[in-house]
Amino acid sequence: MKNFNNNRFLQTLKWNIITEKKTLFTHTLAFVVAFLLIQLFYVCVMNMLQEPGPKSVMVAMTFSTTIVGFLTAYYASGILGNARTKEQRTTVLMLPASNAEKYWARLAYVLVVIPLFVAVALLVATLLRMGIQLLLGHDYIVFGFDMMFNESGFDFLETVLAHVYMMSLFVLGGALFRKHPFIWTWVSLMSLILILALVAGLLIKLLNPTMQHVYIHWELPRLIGDLVFAALTVFNFWFSYRLICRLQIVQHKWFNL
Repeated sequence: MKNFNNNRFLQTLKWNIITEKKTLFTHTLAFVVAFLLIQLFYVCVMNMLQEPGPKSVMVAMTFSTTIVGFLTAYYASGILGNARTKEQRTTVLMLPASNAEKYWARLAYVLVVIPLFVAVALLVATLLRMGIQLLLGHDYIVFGFDMMFNESGFDFLETVLAHVYMMSLFVLGGALFRKHPFIWTWVSLMSLILILALVAGLLIKLLNPTMQHVYIHWELPRLIGDLVFAALTVFNFWFSYRLICRLQIVQHKWFNL
């Protein structure tokens, strides 16, 4: 079998969507309701405590997009969500597609298809909130996204790179941990960050015991950091692919090894 065929890839992606369409539709409706309640809470309830204005909308949109980030990480950790049980793994292994096609189809599903539905849910909730504001006679009906991005001053390229890197970590966690992959990936990341912070603190104390101010031009370290994170992102996806290639009907109790 050819290692990668576009037609088989699309058919496998279609199979992922069809087999989980009911869950995807139900979750999308739940997200619409949740995002709408969040925005209405800030717009309506918070304005009872202060002077009404568009700032509450920006706060609501910021909180909503933060939830979108957590949701995309959660679904990214579900890279093997269709292979939890013995029967599901048997079905996945018997699909007429190569390992590369199965992996990239599932990756496209958890990193593109599901976040797209979450984004649509947020958009629908925002339009409903604007309609409700119109019915209530509010005079500060704003979309919210433009305000949030204009005032945050974020760097688009680095934001995308950081997001893809974080998603690669959760995909790797989903390929590594069999039970509760999101929780165990999150715990592992927090533990790793704590260890790195302690090591960095010790190194700084050893190299600069007097704790004098050191001025550093950040352009070169920033470029090196971007290259390192890009390389780590590729490694995370590659390693998760290798782990998924080892998928068997009878798996280890805790790990997908």
